[in-house]
Amino acid sequence: MNGSDESDGDRLQGAALIVDDGGLDDFDLDIPPTTGNEYLRRVRREANDCPKVVVADIDTSIFTKKQTVNVRHDTRGCHPAPKGFAPDLEWQRTQIADFAEFRQSYARQKALRKKNKLLKIENVPLANDVEGWCRLCFGRLQPPGSVPHELKENESENGTDRQGTLPLLSIMMAMDQPAVIKVLEYHINWFEATGFSDKQGSWFYSLLVCLEKPLSPEACSTLRTLARSCSNLRASLENSDDPRLSPLNLFICIVARYFDQIDLADSGT
Repeated sequence: MNGSDESDGDRLQGAALIVDDGGLDDFDLDIPPTTGNEYLRRVRREANDCPKVVVADIDTSIFTKKQTVNVRHDTRGCHPAPKGFAPDLEWQRTQIADFAEFRQSYARQKALRKKNKLLKIENVPLANDVEGWCRLCFGRLQPPGSVPHELKENESENGTDRQGTLPLLSIMMAMDQPAVIKVLEYHINWFEATGFSDKQGSWFYSLLVCLEKPLSPEACSTLRTLARSCSNLRASLENSDDPRLSPLNLFICIVARYFDQIDLADSGT
């Protein structure tokens, strides 16, 4: 009985080997498969006959006469500087060298204060407190073209200067990286909403000094938005004597050449 079972098992195993390994091409594709193994062999054969890459051959010339809009793809992502507005390469190199030196000085100061336990933590707003940061930086945002409120001596509102606070070293050292990125985003939004000011330029520069490398994807996106916003405003300036031109060129230069977004850089001369 056992011998018969083993003999039948051997015959079944041999038959299975024949089905799997032999007769791969011994069937007519026009005749439907009659067994599961035959169906699987057909699938394997069809897969072997298919190319790995298939490219559709489409004649696009038929759409040429129907095209109504031409879109120019600008890989730079920034408006090119108007003639006479772009800084030369020597100026850009000098600014990057100064910026790198300033960052090193900031890092040394922060490390020294932390080592000597002199790092005073300012009571700064939370990273998500956009209104708190707005009051700290600007006091009150003034509409473009309006006359700033004139302060009386020592006048303040809730302990905060109505004209805002400059980016003091103690404030910047109290900010972690998520806060730096978040506040940088706020300033870009304020820049686009109310225009550019010298005080905001100071905040932009200080935040860039505090921004650590390598960049996170969020930080990289924020920097590129800053460079594009600066290029948009620069393209709208009426002449090269505008006092905003130099800081706008500076921020584009720092983003492009220090933070490695080189496709946004001004070519210079």
